[in-house]
Amino acid sequence: MKKRVFHRGYVIENSTGLTSDWKAVINGHAVQGMLINIKKSVNWWCDTKAFMPPERFNIARKTDALSSSSEHYRGIVLKNDNGKANEWYAIVRGQLLKGDIVSIKKYLDKIIVS
Repeated sequence: MKKRVFHRGYVIENSTGLTSDWKAVINGHAVQGMLINIKKSVNWWCDTKAFMPPERFNIARKTDALSSSSEHYRGIVLKNDNGKANEWYAIVRGQLLKGDIVSIKKYLDKIIVS
């Protein structure tokens, strides 16, 4: 049984029942993949008139989840977006602190009196 979804004027079909086997034609390009990624590709085309294959959205989501980390220290969130040891940052009282995590923690110990 074919399943059809209409999204922003485009027909997205699934004839096999597998979650990763949705198909559509976007600006003459036949695309196949997960429904959510095909919808993102359709949205991208409708908003920017630039074709972006659904596989690109899947890769971006994986790299974002793997590379970012954060830590709470004395009520302040310390973040590292790319995984490098000396590229941590935090915003304290409207100021940006950057550096390695040990140095930022030492500085916070000095300025925050409990």
